[in-house]
Amino acid sequence: MTHAKALAAAEETVAAALQELDWPALPLDRRPRQGDLAVICFPAAKQLRQLPEALATELAAALADRGLRATADSGYCNITLDWRPLAAPLLAEISAGDFGTRTPTGRRVLIEHTSANATGPFHMGRARNPIIGDTLARLLRYAGDEVATEYYVNDMGRQAATLAYGLRHFAPGDAPKVDHALVECYRQANTALEEDSAAKEAIYALMERCEEGDAEAADEVAGAAEKMLAGMRESLARLGAEADAYFHESALVAGGAVNDVIERLAQSALCGNDDGAKFLDLAGHGIAGRNQRFFFTRKSGLSLYTTRDVAYHLDKFDRWDMALNVLGEDHKLQSQLLGIALGELDAPAPEAVFYAFVSLPGGKMSTRAGRVVYLDDMLDEAQQRALAELEQRRPDMASAQRQALATAIGTGALRYNILRVQAEKGFTFRWQDALSFEGDSAPFTMYSHARCCAILRRADGTLGGDPPSELHPTEEALLRQLARWPATVARAADERKLHLLPSCAHGLAGALNGFYRDCPVIGSDAEGFRLALVDATRRVLADVLGLLGVVAPEEM
Repeated sequence: MTHAKALAAAEETVAAALQELDWPALPLDRRPRQGDLAVICFPAAKQLRQLPEALATELAAALADRGLRATADSGYCNITLDWRPLAAPLLAEISAGDFGTRTPTGRRVLIEHTSANATGPFHMGRARNPIIGDTLARLLRYAGDEVATEYYVNDMGRQAATLAYGLRHFAPGDAPKVDHALVECYRQANTALEEDSAAKEAIYALMERCEEGDAEAADEVAGAAEKMLAGMRESLARLGAEADAYFHESALVAGGAVNDVIERLAQSALCGNDDGAKFLDLAGHGIAGRNQRFFFTRKSGLSLYTTRDVAYHLDKFDRWDMALNVLGEDHKLQSQLLGIALGELDAPAPEAVFYAFVSLPGGKMSTRAGRVVYLDDMLDEAQQRALAELEQRRPDMASAQRQALATAIGTGALRYNILRVQAEKGFTFRWQDALSFEGDSAPFTMYSHARCCAILRRADGTLGGDPPSELHPTEEALLRQLARWPATVARAADERKLHLLPSCAHGLAGALNGFYRDCPVIGSDAEGFRLALVDATRRVLADVLGLLGVVAPEEM
């Protein structure tokens, strides 16, 4: 019998016992702190006029009479499966491969992530976007979807024109990385935009020429964006989160898609006109204030960013079944307005995954307060800190190997630390949390994978065999963590809850640590079984680390 069938049989036994006791149906906790299944007795206390503790005790006795191991604890009836007959089938299933993956769904999903304006290097405050987007893509592929990721390059509009003006009129900085050098051009151009009327006139003229379809202007602005984007793409590659494709905003104007959107939205019953500027009146959709009017043209008749965003999403749905956008929490209203506009064109709305921003111990990142930290600098520091730790822990390791491992640990620590917090919750990034070799961190999980590899390298015997006549509690705990992996994948994918992946990784690593402490492997009477258990743990740890974008090292 498999774990899933045993758990389903236990639930059926609980339902039968409740019916026999003439109690109401009670909620179940399928990931309890104790055992494999918990019956929550609190909801029945008032109806049955008994304390939850007494109900849990009575139910545990009834379940014991039906052959289940059940104990009462503070209003919960905890059920523990008999893991001995379940162990070998579970390990065989994991060994066969594809444990936790789902059959292909046939669904084709396009995930847009990052899409930062090409005006300067990425800063740490928004580093969640590419990490969430890339991890979500890895997860949905693992869960059976066909997935691609895309970066929407804003190579039109005021900011793009400001960069082009800056490259034409100002010298870059002396930083070796191109985006760090060119950001000086953008800063000076932005200052000129605010203080020099001639510069402002030139920037807006360049922007309007692009929107009118002037090929020369469009090439200049797009070329400037590409130069900046080259450095930004290097940062994403370091993070392991570069998009599969890059879609340029300018292509929507050049190809006529934007004009088509303007013509179609102008036919909407919601369309209004304010001195030549066309808009949708969204009062009927509950939108009030200045956002009630969704403008899609300027007074000149030229398009706006919002117009081009609508055209981009129509293009997405022409190519893919589903569009999913990773957005900062400050884009919630913009996403809602986009969905309404698409609805006016009988198009579906994209799904959005929103995230809160990352802070540093000094507070939220602010350019004026001097608290902006670039992603490149964070990656450099993460890798330097990891190298310093390895030099203390592994002075015997070859220098090149230690440097490569430090790079993997540093990048993995950054990704893992960001993913372990629910996306909608803000948090403060701290080095002591991210690079801990003992806590809920990438280094601890990576070390656990390396420990599995080390045990298997030392083994002379074959993997497999019968479990011991009585499993140690830490063996049961490790088997339980392994068995939960498919359900974790399904829930994380279906509910977009990426933080469940680091939680699973930490649970597995902790269970392995307890097993390693209490259960000898090499030379024990149950060596073959325990080697198979270690190998299964290695496989699942490798999978979960892979989804997180973290290297699973064989040595650490």
